Amino acid sequence: MKILHYSLGFPPYRTGGMTKFCMDLMGQQLREGHEVALLWPGEMTLFHHGTQIKCNGRIKGVISFEVKNPVPIPYDEGIINVDPYMDDGDENVYRRLLKEWKPDVIHIHTMMGLHKAFFMAADRNKIKMIFTAHDFFPICPKVTMFRKNQVCSSWRDCSECPQCNTTALSVWKGWMLQHPLYRKFKNFSFVKKLRKKHRDIYHITESQIQNEFGKSLKSSSGDYIKLRDHYQTLLRMINGIHFNSSITKQVYESVWGYFPNEVIPITHLDIADQRQIKKFSDKLRLTYLGGQTGSKGFFLLKEALDQLWIENINFELNVFFTPLETASYMNVHEQYAYDEMRGIFESTDLLVVPSIWFETFGYVVLEALSFGVPVLVSGNVGAKDIIPEGGGIIIDSISPEKLCMAVKNLTPECLSQMNKVICEKFRVPVMERMSQQIWELYNKL
Repeated sequence: MKILHYSLGFPPYRTGGMTKFCMDLMGQQLREGHEVALLWPGEMTLFHHGTQIKCNGRIKGVISFEVKNPVPIPYDEGIINVDPYMDDGDENVYRRLLKEWKPDVIHIHTMMGLHKAFFMAADRNKIKMIFTAHDFFPICPKVTMFRKNQVCSSWRDCSECPQCNTTALSVWKGWMLQHPLYRKFKNFSFVKKLRKKHRDIYHITESQIQNEFGKSLKSSSGDYIKLRDHYQTLLRMINGIHFNSSITKQVYESVWGYFPNEVIPITHLDIADQRQIKKFSDKLRLTYLGGQTGSKGFFLLKEALDQLWIENINFELNVFFTPLETASYMNVHEQYAYDEMRGIFESTDLLVVPSIWFETFGYVVLEALSFGVPVLVSGNVGAKDIIPEGGGIIIDSISPEKLCMAVKNLTPECLSQMNKVICEKFRVPVMERMSQQIWELYNKL
């Protein structure tokens, strides 16, 4: 089978969970004998603004098709002017690509950067299209549906979208981030420092967005509704959606109703069965692997643990960033690399994922379970689907009070029982099995 994927690009230029999922799935499909290509949004040229597609040869066996002058990429920082994001593009360019390469199926991993013309060309050629919903970008220009430290309450009428999206990147910054030179310099130390500084400020202020960024409100709530309708039109042209969790399915269907779909929990190539029976002591070792963000629940977690510390509960918390405000119970570590996971989980009694936003999946939950580590997650974490009954704690409508009580009630005996359940009942998902499920989806929808 010839499979054409669409994502944001190849590592190291692109990183993150979606990129890893796409790369690992494409690698597995190559090993299974399929021919695989990746279409991705590339350079925004200064002098020729028409749609172009350039073949860049193969990268790790995958044919690389770069779209020049794609729809702008907003990342998760918002959209301040909706019009460029509804650009149709040149259908003839996409029809030529599909006619020459002749894919049997198109697997789309994001709506960012895609022209409507791509969907029109695929539809006219009767090529099956599948969409994996990794995030909520078609619903929310900021991707997260998170505002003022809670799930956005105005998503139906987009009444707060004009104000919320004042954080959007300027046209110049967007052009720069798509430029080939940026791909070369992205991982230089000084560029990393600039990126980190920007993201730290962005995350810290994400829950308190006000119209104070000095940008005019170029789009109205009606414009954002129009943009959402545009993405709905594109989604309705797709044969089916792969939801990575019941949470993702619930959110999409609450906005647009039913889509032909399949819920398939995801995995990645580095996941292996490393479960083992653990020993627990009276000192509870908690680990939080998220960032210093309100959406991931860090501040909620700190509020709960501050109270437990006052009550003289015996515990410690491992974090992997430098908090703006530390606490005596925190062990602060540098950002971790994946090959450090074994050591991290050997020193962990309970992984805590207290996300306030809707988290479509959450690889860290899968990774903890693969080491036999019990987990505590909020009801908004999609990976709750894979926790075996009795192998963890799920807190619906999470709050500092509920989290505080759940941790306070933990004993070494409770943790040992959860660890035993994971070792006996959890089926560690591997790439081969997930790829087979995706293959069945290609043929089913």
